[in-house]
Amino acid sequence: MPDGPEIPEGAEEFVASLEEYTPTIPDVLTEYYLTKSGFSQPETRLTRLISLAAQKFVSDIAEEANWYTAQRQQINQKAKQEQGFDIRDKRKVLTTEDLAAAIKEYGVNIKKPMYYADNVPGGAGGSAGAGPSS
Repeated sequence: MPDGPEIPEGAEEFVASLEEYTPTIPDVLTEYYLTKSGFSQPETRLTRLISLAAQKFVSDIAEEANWYTAQRQQINQKAKQEQGFDIRDKRKVLTTEDLAAAIKEYGVNIKKPMYYADNVPGGAGGSAGAGPSS
């Protein structure tokens, strides 16, 4: 009887191949967050395995958000015309609502503030009198 868990066939080759793999998410970024979460000097193969898992996670979310976008944009042509859209325009527009719906399936809730002021008179980033005139 083996002492530890049984290693699936091909797992050792897969882990060894991570040495030569260049992930989309840079090693430096993954190592930063691993170090920040308590890992000290993570091995390159571990870093790349986690980068690959993160890449898959982001890809799945993007695919789900794309699906929500397509569903939302399947409103009838007359409604699109009434809203001022060119019905020949086939471009997709990803909204925060699409992303929020997709990411909610993974247990992450995005809540937008009730309102957002991008020009605050006299506030940080704004100048006095930059708001609407009265």
